Amino acid sequence: MSRLIDRLPQPDKILDKKLIVLSKSRTGTFSMYQCFQMLGYKPYHMYECVMNGYTHMSLLNEALRNKYLGEGKPYDKADFDKWLANYDTVVEIPSYFVEEFIEYYPNAMFILTERDLGAWDKSLSHLVTTVTKACHSFPLNVVYRLDNQIAMFTDLNETFWQVIFHGRGLRAGMSLAQADYVKDGELIRQRVPKDRLLDVKLEDGFGWEEICPFLGVPIPKERYPRGNAPAEFDKLLGGFIGGRLAATAYKVVGSVVVSAIAIGAWYYTKQR
Repeated sequence: MSRLIDRLPQPDKILDKKLIVLSKSRTGTFSMYQCFQMLGYKPYHMYECVMNGYTHMSLLNEALRNKYLGEGKPYDKADFDKWLANYDTVVEIPSYFVEEFIEYYPNAMFILTERDLGAWDKSLSHLVTTVTKACHSFPLNVVYRLDNQIAMFTDLNETFWQVIFHGRGLRAGMSLAQADYVKDGELIRQRVPKDRLLDVKLEDGFGWEEICPFLGVPIPKERYPRGNAPAEFDKLLGGFIGGRLAATAYKVVGSVVVSAIAIGAWYYTKQR
């Protein structure tokens, strides 16, 4: 099967990967995405993927389905380099490709943040139920037929459900997700050299004081960003969905106007 990544042009330049964040979703990754921007890095996070639109969401969907569901050739280093050429830092997405990113980018610095499993369970449950409910409810369950970005967003959500929860229901799947959480953390600590890994539990405190000395950069005067709380995530999700609904409405209204003009022109010529 032809892969999307193979059909994309080769980038003119591929940035070296300076920093790889192997943390799973809901472990402070959006705050890190924001903080790395403040420090002058060029970070790529799930939020950036969605905001970049159809192609980037499709690449992530393809990479996940090829690895976990066997739908095609898994991505290798050249594929990740092509996809992530414009970024020197990759956040959260590597948690789905732990072994690959450790092998492909040995000169990068790595960060792993974890949190209490009960707190992670609660936060992840909020995330998946919010997104899944939105994808299966009006207006997204109608608009996805009209907007390719909404369609890919809903497809990607289904893929994440298959990958994170092994295709099970939320409760049965969560126990498997927790097992993966523990297993991946152990693998990371075994594979990444200690001098290249910042290993932190959020409950012990995590901010500039932990990140900046590890990276060898000065601590900014600005406060460390505390993003991606449930309310902020809902706001971000609403912004994306609202923007796509507005774009779809514009297209629909535009097509109606064009059709009306065409019908009017036909009627006018018939009356002459």
